[in-house]
Amino acid sequence: MSTQTKEPAKSKSVYVDQAVQCAVDARWEEAADLNRELVDAYGPDESAYNRLGKALTELGKLKDAREAYESALKLNPMNPVARKNAEKLKGLMSAKQALKGGTVKVDLSLFVEEMGKTVVTTLKAAAGDVCSKVVPGDVAELRVEGDGVEVDTVRGVRVGSLEAKLARRLLKFIQGGNRYQVGVMSCDGSTVKVILRELYQDPKFMGKPSFPIVRKRETEFRPYTRENLINRDADAFVLDDEESDDLVAGSEAELEEEEGMHEVVDDEDDAEGEVDDEDEE
Repeated sequence: MSTQTKEPAKSKSVYVDQAVQCAVDARWEEAADLNRELVDAYGPDESAYNRLGKALTELGKLKDAREAYESALKLNPMNPVARKNAEKLKGLMSAKQALKGGTVKVDLSLFVEEMGKTVVTTLKAAAGDVCSKVVPGDVAELRVEGDGVEVDTVRGVRVGSLEAKLARRLLKFIQGGNRYQVGVMSCDGSTVKVILRELYQDPKFMGKPSFPIVRKRETEFRPYTRENLINRDADAFVLDDEESDDLVAGSEAELEEEEGMHEVVDDEDDAEGEVDDEDEE
């Protein structure tokens, strides 16, 4: 009597495509199931474990999510996504344990970074004894004060102020109807790191992320050539003003989006200009 090996129901690429699409659509239960099925059908896969960890984190299953990332690390100890998220989940689980029994219910999804919807920043002007009153996992709110934005916990403890450039950007969104929530990620001495999350986007800001993300080129390519290859007698090529502007614009357009760490766009005029245009309309 012969035995036949059961073939997988789908190809590996189909599992991957469907799992990714579920994540894009925020169908986290389906995403988790598809990544588990992929591993069952084709064996351990570090990318599948990373996607599973993300889905389980979104579902609030932090312990299972950390185990998924640790499974990815067993296959590749240098996997940057798994290392970063496993460490972050360890901190969140510790904060959850420390706050157990408290009067404030913590929504752990607040601490999950999401491109365009969240940003991590260090507060300014925090009091020297702030860490005796604030712990990682505390939930806070934004409070507009003059031209600045203050951060206070829901218990009324002042934590610190947003950096000036970030405050100026968010003021326009807050005054326009957007709503935000803050979570304390770490507190060391008078240094407080928080995550800001957009909870509600006013329809007038449709398509305008609260926290634009770009990756700047880390190194500049400098061309070199031999001296004897340079024609010193050739006429210099000079760009007129219009061509020069086009070249600069093209260079700026080469900035690429990145899913990982978050950085607020440096060109505050462009960022704030988007909001100003809406105000004029």
